[in-house]
Amino acid sequence: MACNLIVNRPIGRILSMREKLLDVAEQLVQERGLSSVTFQELADAVGLRKPSVFHHIPNKEALAIALIERCSTKHAPQYQQVVDLKISAPEKLLKIAEIFDDGLQSDRPCLIAALGAGKGTLSAPAQQKLKAKADATIELYAQVFQQGHDEVSLDFEGTPEEVATGFFAMLQGLQTLSRAVENPSALMTAARHYINRITV
Repeated sequence: MACNLIVNRPIGRILSMREKLLDVAEQLVQERGLSSVTFQELADAVGLRKPSVFHHIPNKEALAIALIERCSTKHAPQYQQVVDLKISAPEKLLKIAEIFDDGLQSDRPCLIAALGAGKGTLSAPAQQKLKAKADATIELYAQVFQQGHDEVSLDFEGTPEEVATGFFAMLQGLQTLSRAVENPSALMTAARHYINRITV
């Protein structure tokens, strides 16, 4: 079955064929997981013959690793920008939740969660990269919780890393739940309730 995905080209920037393929692959993985993505779909979406796709992405392992590495350049800067803002920790947590809500509204859930759901199908190197990326994200969030502790704007039990892990998992789970119950406002409602509960 032909893939009807549209690859958008940002104004003033020509995407490489590999970037186009990764754009399509990311969308498909977010929609239904890595295991169901076929190279024929990728080829159809960008107008290539299937054998030509393998010149850019040789196999599923290479695809998984490329998508994980892409998180560091495409998505991580969003979180870093929030962490670097001169605002309170509760405000930063709300902005992080809003990033997840933006992903939900555009039907592009967390890529780490999408890949993690099929962790058993990933190679050992891909699993290691996925863990490293998840750990790096948690470390960024932990900086916000540490700030909240230092400025006495957040009241929580456990270490900043432990609470950041729970916060990350909560946002991933809320994306999944909100999609399942078809309630697009559920994520921010629950996130605000949690943030308000730990705000001093």
